[in-house]
Amino acid sequence: MKYFFKENKKDIGLIIIILLISFLIRVLWLSTIPTNITGDEVTNLNDVYKIIFGRGNYLFSFMGDGSTLGINFYWPAFLIKIFGLNRTIFSLRLSIVIISILSLIPFYLLLKEKTSRVTGFIFSLLLSANYVFLNFSRTAWVNVETIFSGLFLLLFLEKANKYGRVIYYILAGIFAGITLYGYHYGRILVIGIFLCLIFRFFKKAYWNFNYFKKVLLFSISTLIIFLPFFISIILNQAEAVLRRPRATYAFNPDKVAKLGVKKILWHQIGYTFRGFIILDKTIMSEGIENMRYVPLNNPPVNNLIRFLFIIGLIYVFIFERKKLTLWWVIFGSILITQILSDLPPNFGRGLFYIPFIYFICGIFLYKICDFLKKSFSQQKSILFIFISFLIITASFSFFSDINHYFKWMKTDNIYSARQPALDYNEFSKWQEYQIGRIRLGLYPVTNYEWYEIRNSIINN
Repeated sequence: MKYFFKENKKDIGLIIIILLISFLIRVLWLSTIPTNITGDEVTNLNDVYKIIFGRGNYLFSFMGDGSTLGINFYWPAFLIKIFGLNRTIFSLRLSIVIISILSLIPFYLLLKEKTSRVTGFIFSLLLSANYVFLNFSRTAWVNVETIFSGLFLLLFLEKANKYGRVIYYILAGIFAGITLYGYHYGRILVIGIFLCLIFRFFKKAYWNFNYFKKVLLFSISTLIIFLPFFISIILNQAEAVLRRPRATYAFNPDKVAKLGVKKILWHQIGYTFRGFIILDKTIMSEGIENMRYVPLNNPPVNNLIRFLFIIGLIYVFIFERKKLTLWWVIFGSILITQILSDLPPNFGRGLFYIPFIYFICGIFLYKICDFLKKSFSQQKSILFIFISFLIITASFSFFSDINHYFKWMKTDNIYSARQPALDYNEFSKWQEYQIGRIRLGLYPVTNYEWYEIRNSIINN
């Protein structure tokens, strides 16, 4: 253990700095910003109250939107028990804050492995400050959980590819199983990665029993972790898990009858390309749900990162694509998800694309720096000017994104887009009322039901 810390002390030091800075920008005004308590947070809180104040075990009960198991809500319930009911909103959001900053650990390690420590450090901080990623990190949506487990899944598979050790396949399988418990997209990602591992059998280098054994261990590890959820799905006849995908399916029969498959398909492909390849700001807010995720008339990243990504994506696809197999699985699975689901570009279902953008940017900029370093190795002044410019530009991008997020969260647009929601001044009465119902064995009221009765309750 002492050798490990000594050998990796530079990485550990940089990771600690990344975590501390990222934690600070996530906990500032966490109990009052965003501008209200959105409907998904209300739903999740009701499930947490059931765990704390209800009767029975909810570990393997369907909760949230019906697609996830109660085990996901024991973590925020634990934090609420620690900090108390007077800090409920802070605790609920803190559960996501912690997961979001921990996801930066595998991101840094993955990018550092392909580039350098400095590149990994800079782009991990830039990712942490991205206003879309910040938005999901400071609101109690479950999407970030998939980023956390999915990046660790990628990290251990990359280590498995590099070192060939069985333990890395087992760890990758564990995180694949955890990913299956999270947001819908995570299941598509795991399926994509599993198919990628299977397709490798068609390459002669992987055509051996040793690789088969490792893939089998990965699959078994995944299945063992996923088994309780799988049993719940079977007993429920998959009704809960499929409810949301059916509701958001772009090619549902009613829509096809009205518009036709060809028109829908062209719209889906066109908007997915514009939203995820060229990051076109003019189509980012199609539908009220998407207005919660990305600022109105803004791309999901600032213009500097957008420019770097578009060129970098072309470069990486031409020159580096064979080195980034697992990242192309992310790329492809997100695009397929967007084409098949309603109102693209949707960064709720495509949040994993934000780390992908910064990963591509990091690799591309590293290649530029490496080229300049070799070309101007004798001209130190030029290298110094370029590095200084890079540091100043990265710092500007970092602080600009943070400022943009906090300004956005105070606008009337985001207040309206997050509806149906609770205002902070009514929360204590709402919480008291919901807990009272749950203690009596009654269902908590929805936001719409609350709107009808809140005046009489608040005034009493």
